[in-house]
Amino acid sequence: MAAKGEATVRNFVLLFASLVVLVDAPLLASAEQSSEQTGAPASRVKTCNESFSRDATAEFNAWCVALAGPLAAMRGNTLVLRMDNGSRKIFDNKNGFGRSEGGFGYGLADFYPSTRIFVVCDHGADGGQCMAIEGRTGRELDFGNVFPQFSPDGNLVLTEEGGEDETTFEILDVRGKKQRPVWTSKESKTPLPAKATFVAWIDDKTIKLESPDKKPVVLTQGSDGTWSVNAAPVK
Repeated sequence: MAAKGEATVRNFVLLFASLVVLVDAPLLASAEQSSEQTGAPASRVKTCNESFSRDATAEFNAWCVALAGPLAAMRGNTLVLRMDNGSRKIFDNKNGFGRSEGGFGYGLADFYPSTRIFVVCDHGADGGQCMAIEGRTGRELDFGNVFPQFSPDGNLVLTEEGGEDETTFEILDVRGKKQRPVWTSKESKTPLPAKATFVAWIDDKTIKLESPDKKPVVLTQGSDGTWSVNAAPVK
C-alpha cells in the first residue's frame, strides 16, 4: 500500500509539472501585455540561441520547440506555429527542399519569447533557407541563406554571411514593408576583423562581436542613428 501511495504522489507531481510547462507561455504573454498596458518595461526572456547549444540540429529544434511551449509543435515532419490571433503557420517538409537533399528540413531555428518572433529554417545538407514570422501579426520576413539575429525590441536584424576570406555583416531595419539596410561591414569606415563572429545584442543599440583572437569588437548606434565599429570591450 505504501508503494502504491508513493507512485500516486509521484504521478501527481509529474502531472503538475506538465501543466506548468503548458501554461507558462500564455502566462508570459499575459504578463508582457500587462506591462505594456501599464507602461512598465517587460523583462526580456532568453531566446533559443541564448539558451541552448547548437551542436545537433534535431536536438536544438526539440529544445527550441519546447521553449515556445504551446506556440510551436512538431507533428511528424511538419512544424506548426500558433499566431496570437489563433491562426496557424504550417511548414511541411513535403513542400521544402532540405529533407529531400538529405538535411533536417524545416525546424524552429530560434524563438524570441519577449517579442514572439519565430525563426524558421529549411535545413539542407550544406545550408538552409531562413525566414522570420512575427507571432503578433503573422508577418513573414524572408532572409534567404543568411541567419537573422534580432535586436531585443525586434526592430533591427543583424545578418552574418561567411566567405572564404571574410565575414560580411549587415544591419537591417525590418519595421517597414521591406527590409532596409542601415549598415554593412563592406562600407564601414573602420574594418572588422576578417573572421569576426556574432556574440550577442547587448541592447537595441549595441552589438557585440568577437575577433578570431577572442578580442571583443562592438557595433554601436550613435545619437544620429548611424552605426560605427568600436574596439572597446563591453562587459
